[in-house]
Amino acid sequence: MHMPTVGPEQKRLNELFTGVWRGEEKLYPSDWDPKGGAAFGTWVVHPSLDGFCLLVDYTEERDGKINYRGHGVHGWDNHAKAYLGYWFDNIGVMPREPVKGALEGNRYTYTSDDGPMGWTKMTYEWANDTLEFRIDKSKDKGKTWTAMHEGRYTRAR
Repeated sequence: MHMPTVGPEQKRLNELFTGVWRGEEKLYPSDWDPKGGAAFGTWVVHPSLDGFCLLVDYTEERDGKINYRGHGVHGWDNHAKAYLGYWFDNIGVMPREPVKGALEGNRYTYTSDDGPMGWTKMTYEWANDTLEFRIDKSKDKGKTWTAMHEGRYTRAR
């Protein structure tokens, strides 16, 4: 049996995202956080399972305390010819199914249907040692979007 190897799609995502990223965030008023405000985010990201999956651990700090934690698993599905992502967090999000993502240049995006809370669009974009991340929400199935979260992070050395 010939063992599969990590393809160029997964290698590219691994190269872009791997590292420890820290930076300032702005949270917009939303159903989740009616006041919004400033926060500090940290992403710890590394390939796992011989490079076939990318593991993402995220924390958000406000007022010196971690108030949100998330864990993501991202990988290239060669059969579906798509990136698939799963997200778990400390507010009880359990994915019903993976979200499909797209990597175009240095921008990775995916959109999910969150049921009664609407839709969520996540956008990651890298330039050198900087990561910009944003979350946009839609209550009309993606016709219009409202900013929920913006962050700019620097890769720690």
